[in-house]
Amino acid sequence: MLLSDAFEGSMSDNDIVKKSGFLDIFEAGDLILADRGFTIRNILYEKKVDVNIPPFFQGRSRLRVGDEITFKQIARVRIHVERAIRRIQKFRLLKRVISLSLQPVFSQMVFVAGCLVNFQDPLVK
Repeated sequence: MLLSDAFEGSMSDNDIVKKSGFLDIFEAGDLILADRGFTIRNILYEKKVDVNIPPFFQGRSRLRVGDEITFKQIARVRIHVERAIRRIQKFRLLKRVISLSLQPVFSQMVFVAGCLVNFQDPLVK
C-alpha cells in the first residue's frame, strides 16, 4: 500500500500525483486503475504508463457488451483496493477537517494507520 503525505484539499489530482512521488514507482507499460474524473492520463502518458478507467453509461440505460466485460474485470481487482481503503477508514482519521498546521502530524498518523493495516490479514487469499 502506497501512502503519501497529506495534501491540502484545494490541490488538483495532477498536482497531488506529481508531488506525492506516486509516479516514481511505475515503469513504462504499467497499468493504473482509476475512477472517472481522475484525469491524470496526460502526466502518465509522459512515463508511458496506461490508465484504465471503468466504462460508464454516458446516457445509455445499459453498458455495451464489451464494456460490461471490461467493467467486471476491473471490479474483480478494484474490490481489493476498496477493502484496503475501508480498513484505513476504520481508524476514523478522515472523518473531520484537519487544520493545515497539523499536516505533518496527520501524515504520520495516516502512515501509522497504513502500517497497522499492512499487519492485518491479507486482503487477497
